[in-house]
Amino acid sequence: MPRATDSKAIRTILETDRAWSVYALADLAPEYSAPAEWHIAANSRPALMLLYRGFRTPVLFAHGTTTDLFAVLPEVASEPEFYLSVRAGVAGMLRGAGYDIPDEKHMWRMVLEAGRFASRNHVVIRLGADNYEELTALYADGEATGERPPFFDAGMLKHGVFFSIWDRRELVAAAGTHVVAVEEGVAAIGNVYTRRDRRGKGYARQLTGAVTGELIRLGVPTIALNVDQGNAPAIHVYEGLGFRRHCDYREGLAVNVLTKRVR
Repeated sequence: MPRATDSKAIRTILETDRAWSVYALADLAPEYSAPAEWHIAANSRPALMLLYRGFRTPVLFAHGTTTDLFAVLPEVASEPEFYLSVRAGVAGMLRGAGYDIPDEKHMWRMVLEAGRFASRNHVVIRLGADNYEELTALYADGEATGERPPFFDAGMLKHGVFFSIWDRRELVAAAGTHVVAVEEGVAAIGNVYTRRDRRGKGYARQLTGAVTGELIRLGVPTIALNVDQGNAPAIHVYEGLGFRRHCDYREGLAVNVLTKRVR
């Protein structure tokens, strides 16, 4: 089956669950669309898979029931590995197709509830493209503990919304976005990190609040974020800002065991 290129048809499917599809909807925007490969199930029900090749390891997103997605599986199952952003049932289907997911993460997709965000004055500083090296150095602080944001790149800083807190000339905390597509009405908050020696001061709440406020000002109606289900403090912060749990899903590197054996 050829790859899907009809953005209207793709958008129609994704619009059936905007909060779950927030990243995929953003990938229809010109600044993100080039690495996106779309595969639509050949039936009348809303189901598709997206392989996003904008990173060294492609990201796989799936929307629809496992029954409908099974028909699309052969179009992606030859891939040696990809990073998952899928529901639990799809992760199980991929295992059945020969993929191993050794470090599967149980995640919440959270979405901002309209009218629940309370605007506050935040003493924070907006970051721009020229702050890339400083932000990369901050995130490197989390390398040893596995907390470094895994998919941050310069394009996110260029096209997104980032705020920071500094101690004199040292960047000690930041929060930003993974994607912002105003024309699609979606944004995903991410890349939230506080240096390990500066934690416990409420920086994550301040910065996430500042990013959320700016996205609202820009007129983005669907604002979402991801959080590990075991990270109770972060969930508490996000709920306090007006986010609610939308659905659970799975993240993690999926490796094609059959392809590995052939090699």
